[in-house]
Amino acid sequence: KAVVSTQSTGAVQEDPWLPSMTKKQRLMGFLACLLGGSLCFSISLLYLPFVLLKARKFALLFSLGSLFTMASFSLLWGPWNHLKHLCSRSRAPFTTAYLGTLLCTVYVAMVLKSTLLTVPCAVCQLVALLWYVFSYVPGGVRGLKFLTGLLGSALVRKAENILPV
Repeated sequence: KAVVSTQSTGAVQEDPWLPSMTKKQRLMGFLACLLGGSLCFSISLLYLPFVLLKARKFALLFSLGSLFTMASFSLLWGPWNHLKHLCSRSRAPFTTAYLGTLLCTVYVAMVLKSTLLTVPCAVCQLVALLWYVFSYVPGGVRGLKFLTGLLGSALVRKAENILPV
């Protein structure tokens, strides 16, 4: 039986959803999904200069990269353990924001097929992804808030200098 160490407690637990996977199989699945996610992120970045023309392609590739990356950690920690971790009280806001913006981006790009709505959804997804990733780094959310405040004030100052208001 495969045993996986959980992120939050460090305790060793068996995952009930994939109990027969060995550590080697989990690691190989993790690396394969991580490679797939990196590939999707890289290809989506090629569309970045044309984001206003090809916003849907960028958003779908970026979202697919996100799903591959989430799947990689699910394979590594075990799907049940990873799901419990994502839904824990401390992680729920980040998980909700990130998965909500991801689903919204995919819905707008695939179902509504609206380039105009895809761009803001993709931007929100990127912000939620950064918030989600920085929430794992000690002091990361505070640092991210500081950097966004700094960037916002710089943009406001620049706009005040340019605009004749």
